[in-house]
Amino acid sequence: MITGFDHFIVLVNDLDAAIRAYRNLGFDARAGGEHPAFGSHNALIAFADGTYLELVAFKDAARAAKTFWGAGVTKLRAGEGFGGYVLASNDLADDVAQLKSRTLNIGDPSAGSRVRPDGQRVAWQIALCDNSPVGALPFLIQDETPRALRIEPAREGLGSRARVKEAIVAVKDADAARDAYRALLGVELTRVKNIAGDVQGYRVALTWGNIVLAQPTRQSALADQLARRGEGLYALTLEVQGVGRDRRELRNRGVETLNDASGFLIAPEFTCGARIRLM
Repeated sequence: MITGFDHFIVLVNDLDAAIRAYRNLGFDARAGGEHPAFGSHNALIAFADGTYLELVAFKDAARAAKTFWGAGVTKLRAGEGFGGYVLASNDLADDVAQLKSRTLNIGDPSAGSRVRPDGQRVAWQIALCDNSPVGALPFLIQDETPRALRIEPAREGLGSRARVKEAIVAVKDADAARDAYRALLGVELTRVKNIAGDVQGYRVALTWGNIVLAQPTRQSALADQLARRGEGLYALTLEVQGVGRDRRELRNRGVETLNDASGFLIAPEFTCGARIRLM
């Protein structure tokens, strides 16, 4: 079964620069290793709830473009920022069978791996929805090696105080996205719209967090993302203790923050284009 959020992907041009940028925010960003078959390498930022951010760059974009990362390479050419996100499964084969029976467009499980900087190989199985890791739907993952080898628990920094509260997904057709997520999660979604009236969509509240499907109704930052980078993860809300303290620390580091309801948004130019909100 699907057990919750697993991780969230940020596509970046220069991995070393992205690591420095996130460390400047107070996150404990660590090199994760290379995916030799896919032309990519990554760095990881663990959160207190066991989820994490994955910073992904392409060492060999030509190779990556020929793999399942093809849409990711295209999205990155349009600008850095969130790629896709991933849900964890404890029985991927069964989940895939069930989702296919609900007519969801999901592929069969396939093997993935990377080699950590210390030489340790980490392995897993994934299943892509709509044949893409960076579209409107998440993909599913199940570990083959112990999860602690893939992501170490958060021990310090801003990530050790943060838990994922909500993922906002930019979509072109909220009703179609609702139907796909209903099949994916087996639950009903609630229609919502924002106070400004420029976004409509659906929300699903799960025991492990919220997912919002957001369709712009007029020009906005959300509409700009859809036009430039296509459907996919738009924003991530992290719940922290002492949000005022964290904002002061970020300002002391020279990081711009923007007012938001019940919290603040870290200016995307400091997060490699990713919209990360703390509340």
